[in-house]
Amino acid sequence: MIDKTTESYNQTAVRYAARPFYPLEQELARFRHMMPAGGLTLDVGCGPGQYAGALISRGLRVTALDLSWGMLHQAQQNSLALLVQADMRRLPLADAAADGCFACASLLHLPRPRASLTLIEFRRVLCPGGALYVSVKEGMGEEWVTDREGHSRHFVYYDPEGIDTVIQAAGFELVDGWISPPGPGQAHNWINRFAVAR
Repeated sequence: MIDKTTESYNQTAVRYAARPFYPLEQELARFRHMMPAGGLTLDVGCGPGQYAGALISRGLRVTALDLSWGMLHQAQQNSLALLVQADMRRLPLADAAADGCFACASLLHLPRPRASLTLIEFRRVLCPGGALYVSVKEGMGEEWVTDREGHSRHFVYYDPEGIDTVIQAAGFELVDGWISPPGPGQAHNWINRFAVAR
């Protein structure tokens, strides 16, 4: 399912990059407040790079990672971040190498057991006290979503208590969070969570 979702992003990257993006002003400000000046942030599942660029504009160093080569090609045009094709389940970084991990709408493509292990991987690459931002769609269960052109992506939905439990079990302490309304053309609320590595 991960391979199929990644290929869907490869095929739709140009269209995806052109659509309106949720501005995330409150979320970006909260994450920046948790980070040291010039701190190294990993934008995990960076897509076309808009949020990586927003993090850089706020004074952070950013390494942006995505499994989709199509998305990284778009990110080359949208961001000054260092771009790396990588699987979030196995990050190519040493232990405690980063100050923050920004995972906007990326963890929700993983099967629930893999999402738990991936959060543990995020914890591995963060220094003690490192900042974590995660956003997932609010809902129940999981499903394949197919667009008008036949490209399918797999989504796993969470309730607030469920994502909180997964984050805490991976070695993080929750420090803030809220639910945001759907973005343009979307149907689900977004659960936003901020945590620090224990």
